[in-house]
Amino acid sequence: MLVVCGSLTLLSAETKASAGEDVYKSHCVVCHGADGTGNTTLGKQLKASDLHGQDVQKLTDAELKQVISAGKNNMPAFSGQVTAAEIDDLVKYVRTFAKAKK
Repeated sequence: MLVVCGSLTLLSAETKASAGEDVYKSHCVVCHGADGTGNTTLGKQLKASDLHGQDVQKLTDAELKQVISAGKNNMPAFSGQVTAAEIDDLVKYVRTFAKAKK
């Protein structure tokens, strides 16, 4: 039974990351790029953070949620454009960049 529960938890996390990918593609890719490096025309202008980098990945989930919600530096606030659940999913997706190679 524990294997089933563990598998369901893993599937749930993967589903959240997948949902976060959809939000990312709708709202974040223009600055951070499909690969998360920020190597886009607008990303370079705004000095978008590389989502693979330690400066992003060292943030707690609560800190990432705050940045996404309220904005920071050149990052605009998204609290009126996405739901709290979508922000949670987006944080899970951003964490996948830590595991991905640039």
